[in-house]
Amino acid sequence: MLYYDFPLSPKARTYLKFEKIFSGVAENRGISNVQETYALLRCIVDYIDLVDGTGSIKIDILKDLERCDASLREWQNLKEADGELIKELRSEISSSRTALDNFTRQRVVLQSDPILETVKPRFRTPSGINCFDTPLFEFWLHLPLEERRITVDSWIHELDCLRIPISTVLYLWRLCATSQERVAHLGFMQENADSCDLINVSYDESKIRGYPVVSGFQSRINVRFLPYDKGAPVGDIPFSIAYIRGDLK
Repeated sequence: MLYYDFPLSPKARTYLKFEKIFSGVAENRGISNVQETYALLRCIVDYIDLVDGTGSIKIDILKDLERCDASLREWQNLKEADGELIKELRSEISSSRTALDNFTRQRVVLQSDPILETVKPRFRTPSGINCFDTPLFEFWLHLPLEERRITVDSWIHELDCLRIPISTVLYLWRLCATSQERVAHLGFMQENADSCDLINVSYDESKIRGYPVVSGFQSRINVRFLPYDKGAPVGDIPFSIAYIRGDLK
C-alpha cells in the first residue's frame, strides 16, 4: 500500500516537514559512507532553517499536546476505553512536554556548532562542500568513524526537543483517525467533510499506476488521481481516506 499525507493547515504542513527530516536523520545517522554523511547534514541544515522560519512552533505543539491530553482525559472515564493504553499515551504526552522545554537551548547549540556553521551556507552553492571551501569539514570527515559518530549523536540529541513532541502529536492524530473506503470515478472525487488538519490517502500501488493530488478549501476536499504514464486512461480508482483532526474527535 502507498500512503500519502496531505496537510490542510499550516501547522500540519510544518509538522510533516519536520517528520520527513527526522526520518532522514534516522536513516543516515550511521554515516557509514560519504553519501550518508551528506544526507544527514542536509537534514540537520533543513531542520535549522525550518526552525528559523516557524517562530510559533513551540506554542503550536504545546497547544496540540494539551488538546490531545484533554481528549484522553475525557475518554479515560468511559467503560469501553482501554485505561492502560490511555495512561500510556498520557505518559508520552508528559514526556513530550518535558522534551519541548529544552527547545530554546537547542537552537543555540546547533547554530553555534563550527562544523554545521561551515557547511550550512555551502548547500546553497553547487558542489559547495569541498576541500578548498570547507577544509574544517574535510578534516572532520577523515577522523575515525567512532569519533565522528560522537559528534553526530550530539547533534541528533539536540533535535529531540522537537522530534519527541511532534512524533507524539502525529502518532496520536493518526491513531484516532478512521479510514473510509472511497471510489474516485474516472480518477476524481470531491466531497464535503468536517474541518481537519490533514488527510491520508492510501491505495494498492500494484493495481494503480498513478498518484493522487489533493486540494482542500475549508470543508471541501478534492482528490484527483493522475497517471504516471502521460496520457494513459484513468478509470474508477478505489482508495481509502482518513480525515485527521488535531482534537482527536
